[in-house]
Amino acid sequence: MHPVSFAAHHDHDVKDRIREATDIVELIGSQLQLRRQGSGYVTHCPWHNDTRPSLQVNPRRQSWKCWVCDIGGDVFSFVMKREGVDFREALQLLADRVGIALPTAPQAPVSPGSPEDKATLYRAVQWAQDQFHRCLLQDAAAEPARLYLEQRGLTAETIAKFGVGFSPDEWTWLLDRAGHTSFSPQVMAAAGVCGRSEKSGRHYDRFRGRVLFPICDVQGRPIAFGGRVLPPAASDTPKYINSPETRLYAKSDQLYGLQLAREQVARLREIVVVEGYTDVMMAHQMGLDHVVAVCGTALGPRHLKLLKRFADRVILVLDGDEAGQRRTNEVLGLFVGQALDLRILTLPAQLDPCEFLLTEGPEIFRQHLAAAVDALEHKVRSCTQGIDLLAETHRAHQALEEILTTLAGSPQSQLGETRLREHQLLARLARQFGVTVAQLRQRLGELRRKTVKRRREDTVEKSPEPAIGLREMHPRDIELLEILAAQPEYVGEAIARIELGHLHSPPAREIFHTLHQVYEEGRSPDFGNVLTALEDPALKNIWVALDERANAKLEEADEDATQRLNRLIADYHYALEKKNRPHTEAALQDKRLDAQEELYVLQMLIAQERTRQGISGPKEG
Repeated sequence: MHPVSFAAHHDHDVKDRIREATDIVELIGSQLQLRRQGSGYVTHCPWHNDTRPSLQVNPRRQSWKCWVCDIGGDVFSFVMKREGVDFREALQLLADRVGIALPTAPQAPVSPGSPEDKATLYRAVQWAQDQFHRCLLQDAAAEPARLYLEQRGLTAETIAKFGVGFSPDEWTWLLDRAGHTSFSPQVMAAAGVCGRSEKSGRHYDRFRGRVLFPICDVQGRPIAFGGRVLPPAASDTPKYINSPETRLYAKSDQLYGLQLAREQVARLREIVVVEGYTDVMMAHQMGLDHVVAVCGTALGPRHLKLLKRFADRVILVLDGDEAGQRRTNEVLGLFVGQALDLRILTLPAQLDPCEFLLTEGPEIFRQHLAAAVDALEHKVRSCTQGIDLLAETHRAHQALEEILTTLAGSPQSQLGETRLREHQLLARLARQFGVTVAQLRQRLGELRRKTVKRRREDTVEKSPEPAIGLREMHPRDIELLEILAAQPEYVGEAIARIELGHLHSPPAREIFHTLHQVYEEGRSPDFGNVLTALEDPALKNIWVALDERANAKLEEADEDATQRLNRLIADYHYALEKKNRPHTEAALQDKRLDAQEELYVLQMLIAQERTRQGISGPKEG
């Protein structure tokens, strides 16, 4: 079964038009500093600690490749990787960039300007942000908000950078202004900036009397707001309220300030997570540009997926109160089973990051970040605090069990550094608790087996098959696709004489199937058209790698393409015949065939053997 492509029937040309209108050098050069090297360009890869430029851009083939990370592709896969979006979103971003309109999906028609139209909702939230920001700067009613932000130490430049605003304490202040625009109350509600009374059915402003912090997606588009009530407020008034979930905004998929932090995060491969909006703003104001915050919710699995996309190390900064310690233990379990280095920074009691930065300054804060302890070390310290481990045996046993249970959430690794770190921790625990390392390993193994069993029972959906790269592909498949990448004029002959089932590797079958589709549609099955037709980034990467290998071999190949292709076709057929031969020979031995069928099978086997001996020996990989 093959993935459904965006391009259906006559719409495949939209992707081609967008690809042709987008210069890959200009696209990548707008975000990374390219340097000319030969006929192409190179730059430092943002997805690993690149000490020498290893990301290559090929302007002739309109492709890119980092051989260290083993990633690459075309303009679409670059945007997918860089922006953290799927193919459809990358297509839309590039279409907007070059001014090409995408066809509306026929299965889900949306009326422009309606509450279901995402483009309208984006414009509505942007318009609302502009109104709130202008109010904060100019309206007399916003004076308490300006005073609050001043007391927090935030400058006018920082307020402008983050687009902070204010909503007056009126029921329909924003709605009244929207009445002079094309945004209906229904659109304003769908955008999350207004609500609707269940009793009266009337719409009202959601964020009355609050300082508003716009929440943006990774592309920098405002999609929601966090609203803070001004002090002093009634005790029953929530300190913060956030936009509801909308077509644009899912709070578990967003990190406040990520659109501003992403460049620094990509460079450092480190991200600092704090709790409050003003904490993020103050950090950026002080030059700490890799700081973000969660948006009115606890740090969860979907945040973790987002963090892994951008960073290798996460430093979690929490307030020094009891609640902060409790939240540390809650999130620790999320990280131990992931390939992420989690560090914990606990600030002095009663100080949040914003206050700490104002009091101590950015250099002291950086020193604290550098000294942030490993999450498991933090776990050990918090569990053993105040316990005489050798005298209070019951409490000590409880603490040790809690530590080992947390450690069991991390799968046993064969990586040297990780194994050494675990061994060091167990050796330390053995000294502290007066037990042997062997006893700890035995108990840790028991807990790990329970954890694995529980995870299997909790898994509802089947895990996806691991992605296969070029190294795992069959050599015969690689050689075939190299020929077709470099010399697409042979595609017609290849698909006429090679069945899809002849190929050994799933990625090779997917690429060969795409070649067949492009050819049958009457388009040239050249490298660029096939690269555009492939929507899976992993397949794009493989196709680029095959193309690079093929072009490198062109001048060194001992055989011409026709000879190589004929040899490969014979090899594929022989491999299939060899696979089926035991069944045929068994039928002969068991006398299951009549005389005519037996004569035909014998003649076929002899002919196959003669054909095989007349060509070079088949390759089995």
